[in-house]
Amino acid sequence: MIGARIPALVVVLASLTACGVPTQDSASKVETKDVPFGLLDKRSGFATSDESGEIVVVFLAKDERLVPALRLLEPPVTLERVLGALTEGPTKVEVADGIRSALPDKGALNSISLAGGTASVDLASAFTGLSSTDQILALAQLVYTATGQPGIGLVQFTLQGARTEVPRGNGSLTFAAVSRDDYLAVAPPG
Repeated sequence: MIGARIPALVVVLASLTACGVPTQDSASKVETKDVPFGLLDKRSGFATSDESGEIVVVFLAKDERLVPALRLLEPPVTLERVLGALTEGPTKVEVADGIRSALPDKGALNSISLAGGTASVDLASAFTGLSSTDQILALAQLVYTATGQPGIGLVQFTLQGARTEVPRGNGSLTFAAVSRDDYLAVAPPG
């Protein structure tokens, strides 16, 4: 009797896993017409008056893990604008779903620059007031969002213009530039 149920269980499990969301190592442009579930509906908080622009992925937090979120930005899409969209935090719909940002506020970043595939992000003093868990999540949000942009693989952090150690996902500290690999402990599920 149990042996007869195993093939049926395998078919069900195979069909469920086939419905998963594909994973990528970097962000890619999604056409407005291809955004699922009406995310660009005006009630979702994503729509613009003409619904033109480029969709980018920012990373927020839910249950102490990162979760991707889509944002519609008008061109030109720059690293500054993408991280600016991240600092805006979750939409009302996302908050209702338990999604939050670990970043302290919209003024969490003093400056952003890019050189040779490494983004440099200067953190504001408000960052030091975060709990250690939220510091890790906030850094991971910044790293995953920045490295999702073409040509960016590392993020170097400073604090109010001075070199600073930052915690990795495992809690160890580093002065070095960090990548997504440093935050696997809080990586998006899946």
